[in-house]
Amino acid sequence: MYDSFYGLSGKAFKLSPDPRFFFASPLHERAISYLKYGLSQGEGFIVITGPIGTGKTTIARSLLASVENNIVAAQIATTKLNPEELVRMVASEFGIETADADKATLLSRFETYLLSLHRQGKRALLVVDEAQNLPAETVEELRMLSNFQLDDTPLFQSFLLGQEELKDIIELPQMEQFRQRIIASCHLKPLTSEQTQAYIIHRLKTVGWKDSPTISTDVFNKISEFALGVPRKINILCDRLFLFCCIEEVQNIELYHLEQVLEEMSIELSGSLNSKSVNAAPEQKTITNNPELSLDESLEVVKLKANFHDVSNYLEEVILRKIKVIRYLDKTIEDKREKLGSLSSNS
Repeated sequence: MYDSFYGLSGKAFKLSPDPRFFFASPLHERAISYLKYGLSQGEGFIVITGPIGTGKTTIARSLLASVENNIVAAQIATTKLNPEELVRMVASEFGIETADADKATLLSRFETYLLSLHRQGKRALLVVDEAQNLPAETVEELRMLSNFQLDDTPLFQSFLLGQEELKDIIELPQMEQFRQRIIASCHLKPLTSEQTQAYIIHRLKTVGWKDSPTISTDVFNKISEFALGVPRKINILCDRLFLFCCIEEVQNIELYHLEQVLEEMSIELSGSLNSKSVNAAPEQKTITNNPELSLDESLEVVKLKANFHDVSNYLEEVILRKIKVIRYLDKTIEDKREKLGSLSSNS
């Protein structure tokens, strides 16, 4: 809605990763440079880690969008796979038949596929997203897959992207051989206040923003403070802010507009970006692990906390927003009618 209202060519703050919006902060630029370096070497592992929402998947999409024709790339987002399940998933992603095949057969088919690529002057690249979900023995299986070679030429390469827990897996004593294969690694951090402003402006300009609406400097600072510099949270908050300002027909976004949005989001049942929401999982874990409470009692406490949230205020806010949307649509329809009437009278 707000993209057409403000004359933008698309949504600037959508949540799905899009390489068009890749923002080259110093750390993100370093990460993409490491990935490209790894590609140029054709061997070894590149490991990119970072907190949730810091742009790891966007980096992967940006890399895959720019690979040359001699690289056949695939990307997987992993769950807790055992080694055989991983091999099956990798084979499937590269279009290899996996039905009714055991692990040995899958490996044989995969090697045949890699050799076929080599004869065509190509090689295979696997980008593993959410790699922190893999058990250590499954990460080790990736190292084993990297052993496919022909005349000392590697046929298969993997890049790993994951949350901070991935570092703990790689640092285990039994992962020494894997660590020796890592040729570069980078840990992403949240954006600074200045980078947050540059990030928002970059995304807006990508969809044709030309200072309309204008945005107060205080707004950028508050977004950085509230979203903690995490790109995904910045997107959620900015998307909501622009929707609110569109409904209110705001042309100059000021701090008090953002504060109204933050107040709305603070009372909603979902979508809140405050620190309490971020820490909700550890709090539940503490409750569940309380020896004085049974599991059923702990779950009941969690349910009660959710059910007794201020539902009435939330519903009231929803109704008010719907009324504003209806008013906006009514005004748009009326404007179009006036234009059509004007065109008819002129003709």
